[in-house]
Order: sequence, then C-alpha cells, then structure tokens
Amino acid sequence: MSTKFSKKFLIQTFIFVGSIALISLISKTRQTANSNSLAQQIAPVENPPPNLLKPPKLKTLPSPPATPSPKPPEQHLVFAPPAQFRSQIVYKASINTSKVIALTFDDGPSPETLKILEVLHKHQVVGTFFCLGANLREYPEIAKRVVQRGNAIGNHTWHHYSHNVTEKTASDEIDNTAVHIYRSTGAKSFLFRPLGGRLNNGLANYAKKKNYVVVMWSIDPKDFLQPPATAIARSVLSQASTEAIVLLHDGGGNRQQTVEALSAIIPKLKQQGYRFVTVPQLLQMQA
Repeated sequence: MSTKFSKKFLIQTFIFVGSIALISLISKTRQTANSNSLAQQIAPVENPPPNLLKPPKLKTLPSPPATPSPKPPEQHLVFAPPAQFRSQIVYKASINTSKVIALTFDDGPSPETLKILEVLHKHQVVGTFFCLGANLREYPEIAKRVVQRGNAIGNHTWHHYSHNVTEKTASDEIDNTAVHIYRSTGAKSFLFRPLGGRLNNGLANYAKKKNYVVVMWSIDPKDFLQPPATAIARSVLSQASTEAIVLLHDGGGNRQQTVEALSAIIPKLKQQGYRFVTVPQLLQMQA
C-alpha cells in the first residue's frame, strides 16, 4: 500500500513539475514574441540628427562691418557766369573765334515749354529758360525736364512785376524764385532776366547786389504778341549774328507760333554754321 502510494505521489509530482515548466516555457516564448514585434514596430533611425551623435559646433560670430568711408559732399548743379560777369548787365557776348548763338525763353515753365523742349531735342540744341517762381511751383516736373535735357535755367522773378518795387519786395520776388528753382531742379542759378528789360524798377539792382548776371538780349522778334510763325522766323534769321542772345517765350499764353518758328530757325542757322549754346556757355567762351 505504501509502495503504491509512493509511486502515485511521484507520478503526480512529476506531472505537476512538468506542467509548471511547460507553463513557464510558454510564458517566456510569448514575451520574446512580443518583444520582437515591438522592435519591428519601432523603425531604426537611419540618419540620426548630428546633435544626437556629437555636440554642436559653436558658431563663429561674423566680424562687424568696416566703418564706411565718408561720402564726398554732393555736387549741386550751378548755372553761373564767369566771375567777370557777376553783377553785370549783358546784351550779347563778344566772341570772334566761334559762330554761336543763344536762344532764351521767358515766362515758363508751362505746358507750352514741353513743345519747345521737343523741338530743341529733335534738333539736338539747347537754350536758356528764365522761369517765374509761381509757374515753378505749379509745374516743377516741367522745370526738372528743362534741366535734364541739358538746358540752363534762370530767374525771372515770382509775379512778373514790372512796376517799381521796394528792396523787400525785390528780395521776395527773386529769392523765393531761387528757392523753387532749386526745389524743382536741384540747381542753383545766378542768371536773372528783368521783366520787359526794365533795369530801374528795383529788381535788377537787387539781382546785381546778389551777384546775378543780368541777361538782356540782342534779338527780339516780339513773339509775345503772337505774330505768325513766318514773321518770328524772318525776324530772327535777318538779325542773326555770332554772340547774339535771342528773346523768345515759352509761357504767357499759346506759343504755337514760337514752336513752329523754331522748327524753321534752327535748321537754317545750322546750315549757316551756327552752334546753339546756353547763356553760361556763351559767356564762358568770352571769358
């Protein structure tokens, strides 16, 4: 009885231990399978960022920019006569070595100025434009184009007064116009054209005191009266001479006759050997 019991006990113990071992083996197998599955789900990092492999390099700060060299002072365009003509009255130049003539235009800028500029540009010649301050304020872009095309610009007062004025009024008329010449063109001018050629109403005297050259003329076809273009052209061509200063107008009304006359005057004078210059260029040739 005891022997049968011992055998039965041993068999039961063996079965129990085997069951435990089998359960343990199955459990380990499942854990391994789960680990492998998780490993497969987490993809390896093929190209890890550099900062995971090694510490980042310190960035070198750029050198401060070199101190820029100071810019040279801006050069302003100045229309001025040679020193010998400052505070003087000029009707024409005195030149014996060159056949030159100067076209001048009063009372602009205005829309008529653009038409005259086109004629000058077409024939590749230049002129001198004596501007009213009130018109400079109204048409600054036209004044700017006058200078951009290579022409000279001068002062013709602000209001076009012809009566006698005080020195204070003369100062307002001329100095304020000078300010607007500079504002619209970036240029300074020491060229003054008196209204109607009047030299004794206080304006010309003030201009001379401020070192302007007072620019008169030697040829006046009276285009301000709007005669036919043929009459204007005939007057200029019949009086043309070297060193002459021609008075014309680009403001004060319709200047179509002047525009048409120029289209005849310029080619004819070129055929006669004349060159067209600005007033400063004309006076420089005499200096």
